Amino acid sequence: MNAERVRAFLGVWMPMALGALIVGTAINFYFNAPLTGGPLSPDLESWRLLCTFGALFVGGVMILSTYGRYKKSRAARGGPPRGDMGSVRPEPSEGVRE
Repeated sequence: MNAERVRAFLGVWMPMALGALIVGTAINFYFNAPLTGGPLSPDLESWRLLCTFGALFVGGVMILSTYGRYKKSRAARGGPPRGDMGSVRPEPSEGVRE
């Protein structure tokens, strides 16, 4: 059982954590990077915006694709989706056969 937990962590939670780290780094870069330029380089403000949104896109894709893969594998195993109260089957009434 321990190997399954390690596999779940490395396969699901680690890519999500890396995606969150990329998103956090992109936000930090946007607000704190000193890209004002100098006498030999132009103003790089547009590149800051472009790099930030590119990193946000990559991090978001990592998080969303990993979460989708997690939900798909959980459904294939037959486990109920978390927080889904609408999928509970009602009890069959007496006299009705399925």
